[in-house]
Amino acid sequence: MHALRKYLADHAEPEIALARAVTGKYGRTLVVPACREEPEFVRGYVTAAETSRGRTLCVVVVNGSDEAGCSVHAENQVLLEGLRGALHDVRALPGGPPAWLGALVPGELDVLVVDRASPGFFVPRKEGVGLARKIGTDVALALYDAGHVASRFSFSTDADATLPPAHFEMPDVEERLDVAAVVFPFWHEAALDASVTRATAHYELSLRYYVLGLGGARSPYAFHTLGSATAVSAEAYAAVRGYPKREAAEDFYLLNKIAKVGAVFASSGMPVRLRSRVSDRTPFGTGRRVAEALEGGEPSFYAPRIFDVLGRWLALLRRFSRHGDVSRLYADLDGFPGDERTVILDLLRELDARPAFEAASREAKMPAARFRRVASWFDAFRTLKLVHALRDAGHPNVPWRRALAESPFVPLVAKAPADPSGVLVATRYAFESAERELPSFRGAAVAGAAGVVEEPIASSAAGD
Repeated sequence: MHALRKYLADHAEPEIALARAVTGKYGRTLVVPACREEPEFVRGYVTAAETSRGRTLCVVVVNGSDEAGCSVHAENQVLLEGLRGALHDVRALPGGPPAWLGALVPGELDVLVVDRASPGFFVPRKEGVGLARKIGTDVALALYDAGHVASRFSFSTDADATLPPAHFEMPDVEERLDVAAVVFPFWHEAALDASVTRATAHYELSLRYYVLGLGGARSPYAFHTLGSATAVSAEAYAAVRGYPKREAAEDFYLLNKIAKVGAVFASSGMPVRLRSRVSDRTPFGTGRRVAEALEGGEPSFYAPRIFDVLGRWLALLRRFSRHGDVSRLYADLDGFPGDERTVILDLLRELDARPAFEAASREAKMPAARFRRVASWFDAFRTLKLVHALRDAGHPNVPWRRALAESPFVPLVAKAPADPSGVLVATRYAFESAERELPSFRGAAVAGAAGVVEEPIASSAAGD
């Protein structure tokens, strides 16, 4: 608990003072950032709360940017008033921005609302949803540290989500101290507008295609990074200094860091159900990508060849973890075709990779420890950098049907033409089923992905 208390003392948001006024006992916390939503969204968590043992505290952080227009602020005020009106036994909490606690379902689900959407409490635009998630999770950690919350995991979701029955029940994972995070299955429901349904289905399919591509390449980072379907342990969250304060992709960067300090467990339970919708709440992400898809033509995915190159590069890193010779690692790149070799070398120079490899060779004498070092360095972010570099330098995106047909990691049933309605339900189900064949314990801790080591990567700079 020392690391957790140090985080709360040195790096947590000031809203943790709100935790001092909470006196109840809860089984777990659920953190939700919200902006311009309908107040009824909290009803999407009731079934999960009623079918899980113990009470659930949902921490809703209503956030509005300091650069947002008047209409955004007006919608957030309606949201705040609606949330207050939906709760029983509401009481204000001192110690921070405007906040109140009440019961949505007495004895099952309480809601703590933090107002960062009123004048004087707006969030900086560039910190957006990342700051909102951090505020909520920091409050959740403070409550856990104070003994008001039993579970060491803080759950996260979004306002467009409906959580399945018993979503919070994870007895096996709770007992495994090596598990740093849990990612849950997800599924986008059909919208009333068929074009929105198709666009969302294509985007979801692209997410699944990427994760299966990483799995086929034996990447340690073959897992989804959706803030709407995640739970993080208090210890791991504190070790990496919490959510980055970003206006988007905060979930990707958090899980990228967390995978370096523990295992990421892929739950096999029922999926979190997400609404298919267009949204401009963040500069990129599902809602924005759906909007772009509606304006564009046929969707395209990464070229299958990229994942083949990635797999060969990761194989070299595993080989390096055994022999430890940096010159040999670079010499082994001669086995790649010239253009692909150039792309990898250029990226390694851009990332100043050689000192990292030399340090791993010099300081880590055993293959397992050396792999932890190199896999921690070549993380999910640098993996994506390589994917983009290969795409931009000769392997452009290809039409999505061709990508499915030519990819060896795509399940056979998904190679068939999509159903005539264009909803792509059968194809998405095939992908989701294939994901469940990946190891449950993923992240940098997965022996099946790494091929070298069975324990988590020990990050040398977890808080960076």
